[in-house]
Amino acid sequence: MRHPESLSVQHFELHGLEGLFDDLLRRAAQARGGRPPRLREWVDLTEAWRIAHALREAKGNRSAAARALGIGRRTLYSKMEKLRIAPSWEIRTAAAPGGATLGRSTASE
Repeated sequence: MRHPESLSVQHFELHGLEGLFDDLLRRAAQARGGRPPRLREWVDLTEAWRIAHALREAKGNRSAAARALGIGRRTLYSKMEKLRIAPSWEIRTAAAPGGATLGRSTASE
């Protein structure tokens, strides 16, 4: 992993990220009854969001998502398992209004 030369509060302020991260931390704390997430929880949330975003951008193609993330396909599968990210076609979804089913059906249906 390539690390920036130097990250400081001034770096985040210069790039307008300080307020963004403050807002995200405040919202995450509110969702947890006022308790901000521990660092590991924060990293897991961020990683899960980034993986889900890459999968959406790649229209579910895990190989393409892994390439976009700069990681191997097997690493992506491991992270998805660890973070409990399931491919959308493996998730049974609730019936939509009018009785329609959302998402793809599984072989067991």
